[in-house]
Amino acid sequence: MKWTKAEKEFVGTARVARLATVSPEGIPHNVPVCPLLDSGKIFFGTEAKAKKVRNIEANPCVAIVFDDYTEAWKHLRGIMIHGTARIVTVREFRSVRQKIYAKFLQYQSAAPLGEKDSAIVEVTAERKLSWGL
Repeated sequence: MKWTKAEKEFVGTARVARLATVSPEGIPHNVPVCPLLDSGKIFFGTEAKAKKVRNIEANPCVAIVFDDYTEAWKHLRGIMIHGTARIVTVREFRSVRQKIYAKFLQYQSAAPLGEKDSAIVEVTAERKLSWGL
């Protein structure tokens, strides 16, 4: 999937996005994540036993929304991505973790991503809908 320059800049600088997953029972789960855009893929860290991780392991289809709200509605902007998620391998973990730490300086001290108790999720975008970009 091709990204426009405006979409890459918007997603690349975003401090938060909202991730939607679905449980094996069909129950939606929507939570904020701190996203990293790298080589056209979206990454975020989380606890290894988090509900979103369990949902992704059962059903890798996800949606993730990046948006800016303003009372001046003609200036609303955002992008919704539908894609496939996976947990990165142990081999990839350290490299991606360093990129997450570089973007979110407080992450390493406030919520460190340990190799045994954390997971990093990669989302490959398959479809997108953007507005105001």
